[in-house]
Amino acid sequence: MADIAFLLLIFFLVTTTMEVDAGISRNLPLKRDLDVQLPPPEIHDRDILIIMANSKDMLYVEGEEMLIENLEEKVREFYLANASGNDVNDKMPSYSTITSAICQQNITSILASQASAPEAQKSLYDPEIQKWEDKLATLRVLGKSSYVEISGQALIQLKNQAGTTYGLYIEIQDILKKVVNDLRNERCRELGWGEYSELDREEADDREKIEALQVLIPERIIEAKIEQ
Repeated sequence: MADIAFLLLIFFLVTTTMEVDAGISRNLPLKRDLDVQLPPPEIHDRDILIIMANSKDMLYVEGEEMLIENLEEKVREFYLANASGNDVNDKMPSYSTITSAICQQNITSILASQASAPEAQKSLYDPEIQKWEDKLATLRVLGKSSYVEISGQALIQLKNQAGTTYGLYIEIQDILKKVVNDLRNERCRELGWGEYSELDREEADDREKIEALQVLIPERIIEAKIEQ
């Protein structure tokens, strides 16, 4: 009986699937030398959607109380209000037209600034160069001479008090992620690429499509605590 019990124990240990905690994927800011200062980008109020959750689990969007059920619609509006390229809502992020000439012009300008910068500061220009190269790659994948994209400063700011429950925090995160994925899925179908969720990053063609969709529908979320 002891042998049988031991064999059964080994069997269940080998075949049991252990749960693995999955974190929330977020891009963190790069660590930079504090002695090196670059001019900050110009930020407009319309480019920031402020979502706040207090210690009583009350949700506020742009300073107004909102039910969690209405948050998804508000986030979609933030992305889509001016997606036609026409600035019809001056309280939401504007969209601009991107062309190959604009990309090349910006890359050339940034490279010139990088060449004249001190050696310690040269690497600070790399993210900007990469950003415009990604836009060039997006044009190539789309097979178009131009496309419109949301303001480069558009972002969602999520603020939480220390007493905000974990359940509400995760529910807000789920809604933000769902809106981004839904919009990427919709754009993916419009382009005739099928479902965004079914694209395989291991395949070169699919990886290019994924990266293009991430440029077209960026996920920019920053977090901060509410001042007490």
